[in-house]
Amino acid sequence: MSWKQGAQVRAGGLAAMAAALMLGYAAPALADVKIGVLMPLSGKGASYGQHQDIAMKMAQEELQKASGGKIELVVYDTRGENAEAINLTRKLISNDKVAAIIGPFFSAECEVAFPIAVQNKTPIVTASSAKPGIAAKNRPWAFRNALSSDQMNGFMLDVWLKHHPVKSVVILTDVKDAFTKVDGTVVFPAELKKRDVQVLDNISFQTGDIDYSAQVTKAKSLNPDGILIAGLYNEGGNIVREIRKQGLKQPIVGALGMSETRFLDIAGPAGDGTTVVNPFWPDDPDPKVHAWATEYQKRAKVASGNTAALMYDSVLLMKHCIDSKGITGAGDLAGNREQIKTCLTEVKDLPGITGPLSFNADGDARLPPTVLIAKGGKWQAVKD
Repeated sequence: MSWKQGAQVRAGGLAAMAAALMLGYAAPALADVKIGVLMPLSGKGASYGQHQDIAMKMAQEELQKASGGKIELVVYDTRGENAEAINLTRKLISNDKVAAIIGPFFSAECEVAFPIAVQNKTPIVTASSAKPGIAAKNRPWAFRNALSSDQMNGFMLDVWLKHHPVKSVVILTDVKDAFTKVDGTVVFPAELKKRDVQVLDNISFQTGDIDYSAQVTKAKSLNPDGILIAGLYNEGGNIVREIRKQGLKQPIVGALGMSETRFLDIAGPAGDGTTVVNPFWPDDPDPKVHAWATEYQKRAKVASGNTAALMYDSVLLMKHCIDSKGITGAGDLAGNREQIKTCLTEVKDLPGITGPLSFNADGDARLPPTVLIAKGGKWQAVKD
């Protein structure tokens, strides 16, 4: 689906959502329904979490204004650490007695938190994790309101190769981050092989590294037609700067983690021409998306990224399930959790900022991806 088709779906869909919220449901007061939220508000990935926090609060305000009720969100900072994700998931389920959980953020966190939610029969929805198979391994209680990388990378490569018909690449892979490691060592190599593109080498680095000169020097010596970076926005931005500093002119394609606006700030002018893929484009011309993105940028002082928009939609998704199932905080907790799980399984094309929301049999979102290219400090849609 192109960005234009996605905009058309959202245009009608968001209007329908607003109307539904204004009409409300014949359900009791919902103010005391607890939903847990796990985000990296500090430490590793703090920028992601802080932006999700802004989007979460925007969703709360919109729902309160529209329906007169609110979800009580119990928010914890995981710091991007697996141990924290484990402890806080248990706390939300056992102590706070939440009806469902949104989060955690990173794939590695989800790998350890999801089984806990499954064991305790509590629905859990990550609004960011992109490592393939995470939700599928934890069905039927785990969901991913985001596209997994294997749903996007092949599509992106087709568009990239159409504009840059390369025959060989070097991959630079962050082997510390669970998502980027799988992307760089499994997903991208398989997709490139299908397209007869030779991988000359797979050069590793780690989250938090500062100096990338050795990796780029090695890539330069191999003289590839193109360069692929499986990394997050911070490391990806610095690697791109080093690539251009060393005089390499090859086209660059990056993993989903580089599609955040912070990449543009870090890479600066060196980032121009970098291609990424994302289910959300902040400059989407659809009026509803434009209005939301404008308000978000006013609050955050930066353009919205993928994960912020997905957090916004995830809060609305939970509210939809609470309303449509008539769930109240006074109800049976186990029954409430079962009802939300059922709703998430059944939801079909619920209007959202990122597109119509629904999940496939593996618990992964069905969203239209958009290929983006960095130009002049902004992401622009690539017309395929």
